[in-house]
Amino acid sequence: MSQDRAEVVKKRIAEAGQLYRATMEKAYAGTCSPRSAIRAQCLICMGYDREAITTCTGYSCPLYAFRPYQAAGQEGE
Repeated sequence: MSQDRAEVVKKRIAEAGQLYRATMEKAYAGTCSPRSAIRAQCLICMGYDREAITTCTGYSCPLYAFRPYQAAGQEGE
């Protein structure tokens, strides 16, 4: 891993706080499931706010239909 990437990864993991730290560490290490990687990206995009992911309006995002924390029947609106 390049030094620049390592610094960014370290910063992102620190920003995640205790609640999401393990998810972020596994995502950056490449040892998580695709679902967990999507969760990590959504958390970063929405400022680590789970509620914001639920109400996401990023309809043009390629991950929109796969985002975590959706209400039942809400997929791919």
